Amino acid sequence: MNYFTRDLVRRLSSDDDSVVNAAHREWEEANERYERHLRTIEPELPPHVREFNDLLLHDAVVSNIAREGDKLIMVLQKDIPPRDTVILTYSLIEDPVIDPEALPAEDRLKVMDFQYDEFDLVRAGENKVYAQGIVFGNGWEMTLRFTDVRVTLAQALYPFPGTMLVPTATSVLAQSA
Repeated sequence: MNYFTRDLVRRLSSDDDSVVNAAHREWEEANERYERHLRTIEPELPPHVREFNDLLLHDAVVSNIAREGDKLIMVLQKDIPPRDTVILTYSLIEDPVIDPEALPAEDRLKVMDFQYDEFDLVRAGENKVYAQGIVFGNGWEMTLRFTDVRVTLAQALYPFPGTMLVPTATSVLAQSA
């Protein structure tokens, strides 16, 4: 990660309030630099990749990560309304790199959720290649290099919306009746 470094994340969980406060300010500055970077590369991105970058995935629970040939498929359940199921299908150009100890042990969650990521456009000759680093709550950092990503947003049918497993206000089944 270039903007949201391990050192910065480590300082955010310090016992010293002055260290935490300084780290929060630094996080905000890093976020502003990262947003400027995204605006710089945005004109070169196809519309569907721009939409991918606009997804709000923070705290989305990872249901599955699977691989089929050069495709990596990640299934997430968003934590914020409308609580869509998000299916990301990456066209990889190389194997994903997973560091299972990117976060300190004391900061790791039992749930694997999407914490934050960094996206970049990388030139490979005349071709455009994308890079994404994702940090998950369980402590993993996954680094992906890919030529395309497709997003599918879907409403859950099972578990049934409104149950303890999927607390939503509206029922998909009622809408289709």
